[in-house]
Amino acid sequence: MFSAHKPMTRTQMLALCIALLLGLGLAGWWDAQQRTGEALRTDTLRLHIRADSDSVLDQTCKLAVRDAVLDLADRLCRDAGSAAGARAVVAAHLPDFQLAARNALARLGASGPVRVSLVNMYFGTTRYQDFALPAGRYDAVRVDIGQPGTYGRNWWCVLYPGLCSAACGGYDDPAETDLVCGQYILRFRAVELWQQLTAPRSDDPLLVLP
Repeated sequence: MFSAHKPMTRTQMLALCIALLLGLGLAGWWDAQQRTGEALRTDTLRLHIRADSDSVLDQTCKLAVRDAVLDLADRLCRDAGSAAGARAVVAAHLPDFQLAARNALARLGASGPVRVSLVNMYFGTTRYQDFALPAGRYDAVRVDIGQPGTYGRNWWCVLYPGLCSAACGGYDDPAETDLVCGQYILRFRAVELWQQLTAPRSDDPLLVLP
């Protein structure tokens, strides 16, 4: 004996259509946020400095190296015009960054290995005074002071755009600027959570000095 399904009422059909449209709209919104996040990561070059330890001297050395590296980056990258341009400049001048870091240490009477590299690495969500960057993988100039495995507190900021203090307004795409500097909490969280769940944590060296 066969039984036929009861036909849907107009109200049920309308509810189903609305649910489908909402689902499609949400999927499109989600994809748009992830595309914006991907563009943001491509258009950002970060700086990551690792001190030898958490001692007062080593943390002081870290800050001296930071100042020297930022001064050099300001002179080299101010006219880069894009994150790709800044990456190219940095790649060509890694030895200069290493020399600047070593000279900063020498002025403090400190010595030890300094390793400078261009890497693609995972950053957690980072909030600055006037903007925030969602979690994800970014290209970064990394300066390691001292021996691997003994690093102390890190220091990081943005080399491009804005040299650590003015990233707001530095992106050509308004959607990227809105994501970094706006009050779009839901958009930010969509990018943040997806990267926290899916982005690999291992570093990918792009260029390392011998």
